[in-house]
Amino acid sequence: MQLNDKWQGLCWPMMDSLRCVTAALIYFAISITAVAKYSDGASKAAGAFGFFATIVFAIDFYLIFNGVAKFLKQGDFAEENTANKAEEENSDSDSD
Repeated sequence: MQLNDKWQGLCWPMMDSLRCVTAALIYFAISITAVAKYSDGASKAAGAFGFFATIVFAIDFYLIFNGVAKFLKQGDFAEENTANKAEEENSDSDSD
């Protein structure tokens, strides 16, 4: 659907991380309900798969968060380097 091209004002990595957290919480709550409320084998299997899905969504959130953090650190480092270079070029030192 290419929504990222249509709605460029949204922070898409943040939206993706919110999706991961929301899905993990929903799967966790439903898994606990399935295991605690029903005692048949199908409900226990559904609870186990729900817990597995919770772990997968939590790992996805962790990977997205680390990727965004590394990107932001690189941006800050690049901005600091350009600011330092600009200061060095504009300085009036006579060390040349």
